[in-house]
Amino acid sequence: MKQHSKEQIEATANSIMKHFIPKDPEETSLSFHFTIPPASNYKVSYHKNAKGEWNFVGFEPDNSLS
Repeated sequence: MKQHSKEQIEATANSIMKHFIPKDPEETSLSFHFTIPPASNYKVSYHKNAKGEWNFVGFEPDNSLS
């Protein structure tokens, strides 16, 4: 499995993150799983700041989706 750079993972996550924003406006964190084809799976985390903006916190490889 190819390992992607933090920048690649963050850019991919940022491009799809809007689909995972919680409906509850009081929620301050979110995480989701995604795959970069053909088979690199990641879990990413975001935190909402005081301005209501979601910021990328980090990622981890997710081998449970393989």
